[in-house]
Amino acid sequence: MALLVKKFGGTSVGDIRKIKNIASSICQSKEAGNEIVVVVSAMGQTTDDLNCLAESISKNPNRRELDMLLSTGEQVTIALLSMALNEYGIPAISMTGSQVGIITESIHGKARILDIKTERIQNYINQGFVVVVAGFQGTTLSHTGSMEITTLGRGGSDTSAVALSTALGAETCEIYTDVPGVLTTDPRIVPNAKLLDEISCEEMLELASVGASVLHPRAVEIARNYGIKLCVKSSQSDSSGTLLESQIKALPLKRGSLELTKTVNSLEVLENQAVFSLSNIPDRPGIAAQIFEKLSEASISVDLIIQATNDGNKNDITFTVSELEVKKTAEQCELITSQLGGEYNLKTNMTKLSIQGAGIMGRPSVSADLFDTLSQANINVRLIATSEIKVSCVIEINNIPKAIRFVAEKFKLSDTQIFVNPINKKQDQPEVRGIALDKNQVQVSFRKLPDRPGVAASICLALAENNLLIDTIVQSERISSLKTKDISLTMNKQDREKANLVFEALTKKLPGSYIEDGPAIAKVSTVGAGMAFKVGTAGKIFRALADQKINIEMIATSEIRTSCIVLEKDCDKAVNAIHNHFELDK
Repeated sequence: MALLVKKFGGTSVGDIRKIKNIASSICQSKEAGNEIVVVVSAMGQTTDDLNCLAESISKNPNRRELDMLLSTGEQVTIALLSMALNEYGIPAISMTGSQVGIITESIHGKARILDIKTERIQNYINQGFVVVVAGFQGTTLSHTGSMEITTLGRGGSDTSAVALSTALGAETCEIYTDVPGVLTTDPRIVPNAKLLDEISCEEMLELASVGASVLHPRAVEIARNYGIKLCVKSSQSDSSGTLLESQIKALPLKRGSLELTKTVNSLEVLENQAVFSLSNIPDRPGIAAQIFEKLSEASISVDLIIQATNDGNKNDITFTVSELEVKKTAEQCELITSQLGGEYNLKTNMTKLSIQGAGIMGRPSVSADLFDTLSQANINVRLIATSEIKVSCVIEINNIPKAIRFVAEKFKLSDTQIFVNPINKKQDQPEVRGIALDKNQVQVSFRKLPDRPGVAASICLALAENNLLIDTIVQSERISSLKTKDISLTMNKQDREKANLVFEALTKKLPGSYIEDGPAIAKVSTVGAGMAFKVGTAGKIFRALADQKINIEMIATSEIRTSCIVLEKDCDKAVNAIHNHFELDK
């Protein structure tokens, strides 16, 4: 007998007919001998409708009262589904988040799960009940000691389901949605997008963080940490769906910290790196492809790739390689600059320092804390590249002992969470698994910033203090004769106007600097676990775009993701180009 947790999203329970159909499928699973826990979202657009009701009363409603209101949506669904199951002769009972024992942080609107008291729900399971749980919500103790309803924020029902699977020791967590599973990309953009039979939690975490909305990153992170098998299926068909499995050793479950509340889970240091900077190269489609094709022809493995915004009709591209490959990389850079123009610069004795954690996404203070910590240690940051779950920077190698000490202390990391020169076990995985697109981005550049410790920190801190989210941050290696540098970032469109006062204050504190808005852009992110082990993947991505005459505005990479900022008018074409180039439909 297997214990299964099944989660159904809002579109899957959008009306009474759908609820009855779900009840019928649960009956079949129950009659097959399984123990069943069901987690549901509010019906259809109920949560949006409730938010509109709140906004009709107040443009800034009290967060406690908003949680009280929003939590009612799921309560309607659990009662109706339980009624339908009982009508089919299956004993069922509905439970709210507080009744099932989901304990959260004392933060309204985006609380994280600390613990689940499973005694009550386990008792009902043992009695043969199907337990129907309200997703998206939990309970916490207020400062007065009374119990308060909290909600988990976007993707909260996914998070509830995976957390319950962890606490109950379920064999599998099944996430039912209105698509057949995880696809190689958005089928509205690429009609021949293919259903993936399987994908690693690590790859899904990157995809979910950059626009693939089938699963929320918090849910994927819990599954990854505790080794929970996730299966994403369609609630409308018998598709086998997509299986997600973690590639790391499962963590032991500790009471009081089920959903890790620490935003940063690890610190990685990669020593003996060399930084190559190609400066004043032409800014036109195909340049990045030519550069990285040349490097891959020489079997040079590139780690970080960073391209900030252009400077007139010129641009710079910076990348890092192992110092073991400096000689042949320098030879290729000689060839590249002789063909394209510009010049290259080399810095050795450098080190990449990275912090990682799903909690980084949506918390602008994390990048600010990292850069501020390094600034306090009087460590200058040479390069910056960020993703939603990782922040990397390049510093001089002689600063590493001090950097590790300061950063570990800031983020309360133990020795077991610090990895120096980690060896990644090579896996036989595709270099590209999927592509995500985010159109909700604007591009902003800080020009002529002073090249000194603390500048990046001051920008990130100012934005974080005003709760303004930064998506991608790129600091180029371009240093002018006046000892100034540029930092480019992308942020949500709705935050751009709010940021004006912050930007004005920053440029006053940084004399000579100014703000420059970029054109309408979108972010195209290509993800694959095999990317870290196959030379030339980035070059292929850039070639796919070049062949369609698509210019790349910015580049930022991690080990298994390459993100390209392109003009918004080109974004759908860019996704199709990469999808076709890697033959993901096959």
